[in-house]
Amino acid sequence: MNRKERRNLRKDKDLVKELYSIINKYFPKLLGMFDTLTDTRNQSYVTYKMKTICVTRLFGLLCGLTTMTDISSDDFNSDNCIKNLSKICNQDLEELPYWETIQDVFMKIKTDELRNIQKYIVKALIRSKMFDRYRFNGCFQLLFDGTGLSSHDYNLNNNCLIRKHRDGKISYYKYVLECKLIVGNIVISLDSEFIENKKMLTDKQKQDCETNAFKRMIKRIKKNYPKYKFIITGDGLYATTPIIKLCKKYNWHYIFNLKPDRLKEINETFEDNINYKNETTHKDYYLSTNIKYKGIILSAFKYMENKKKKTTIFRYISDLDIKNSNIKEIICMGRKRWKIENEGFYTQKHRTFNISHLNSRNDTAMKNHYFFIQFAHTIRQLLEQGNLLIKSLKLKIKEVSRFLLDTLTSTISDLNNLENNFQLRFDD
Repeated sequence: MNRKERRNLRKDKDLVKELYSIINKYFPKLLGMFDTLTDTRNQSYVTYKMKTICVTRLFGLLCGLTTMTDISSDDFNSDNCIKNLSKICNQDLEELPYWETIQDVFMKIKTDELRNIQKYIVKALIRSKMFDRYRFNGCFQLLFDGTGLSSHDYNLNNNCLIRKHRDGKISYYKYVLECKLIVGNIVISLDSEFIENKKMLTDKQKQDCETNAFKRMIKRIKKNYPKYKFIITGDGLYATTPIIKLCKKYNWHYIFNLKPDRLKEINETFEDNINYKNETTHKDYYLSTNIKYKGIILSAFKYMENKKKKTTIFRYISDLDIKNSNIKEIICMGRKRWKIENEGFYTQKHRTFNISHLNSRNDTAMKNHYFFIQFAHTIRQLLEQGNLLIKSLKLKIKEVSRFLLDTLTSTISDLNNLENNFQLRFDD
């Protein structure tokens, strides 16, 4: 396909209408939920509804406009864009909300209310049944990992984590723990927990950490998703007795990376208790089942990959019923942990959304911007994976952003006649 043919295919495609159709079909309550957010503004001076504020931010992110100045640019604040967002927001607009207006609202939105929207998005997708084929023995797989958002030489918000360097300098940084639902080749934010010091600490007080954040998070996940079964997946940090017992308490399965310095007793006895092995030219599998460790019964397994005279070893522990027939599938599930790094954090940091740009020094606003990025990323993945044109043109993530922005700012979309008789299909 030459460049002219690609242009012609794009010319007649209303990507905004398709995006709105996805929102309307899978998240019919989403835009209305924005209007139910607590609004502390003096209503006598309010120009823009909460829905309009939130939709402007959401669609800006969907178009790859990550910063506040991007949203207020002439490129976005065009006549056609104003008309399209007027339809979506059900409010006659002369101009889009200015970035200061959005920022003022985001400083006052209750973060827990956005968590409820996050829960609604995830449950709506699960209830649609389109993810059912990605269950393993009735369980959805959840990926857990933390990532740094930003680093500073001053204590932003007075609740940053602190790192003391050997030269005496101190760095302050923002950190978040993410839980992603993995379905096929996409990752969807199921929960987010900020790792932060609630107050200035003395030298004797311990900082918040990923393990503590995990404990807070899974308690909330159990409350929000009481009927669902999960397989918890994480790196070697999670391969500890307390976390394993927490998984057992909640009736969840787990697959954790096993490092040589973790659970040494299991590492030491693994080689002497191998029940199954499959050695080939490039890939070797080793399995040891029914290992008893501090009142826990689990399995340990090892995968060795041989490429170009280099051998890479992956070790795992799990309480799943691992057999010769399913060990390869379970190893693949263990290796999917990297998807939270690649499809999750890397995409959000470097390909689009720019989560390292906090958008505000205000702690509440910073967190709320982060949640909107998660909303936008979920919706974008549905569009990218389900849209046949995007797939056929092999558009890159930034090209999709540009395509959406061009459509939103150059075309008046017909949002009255939506296509709802479509089905999204995802690659494995």
